[in-house]
Amino acid sequence: MITFNNYTILLLLITGLLILVFDVKNYAKANMLKEKKGAVIAGCLNISLGVISFLGYMAYEKWFWK
Repeated sequence: MITFNNYTILLLLITGLLILVFDVKNYAKANMLKEKKGAVIAGCLNISLGVISFLGYMAYEKWFWK
């Protein structure tokens, strides 16, 4: 079975972390409150989707695939 799930999970986690580290800081410095709030939501959403995808994939591998 060929999947790209590992790459997807890694990209979601990395992009979420980068958004939270760089974009939020830049928007806070520029006093752009709405953009900062959107970046925080987008970063947290990426990280949570990455974690949920990882847990779902691990559960699938453990209980359904083997």
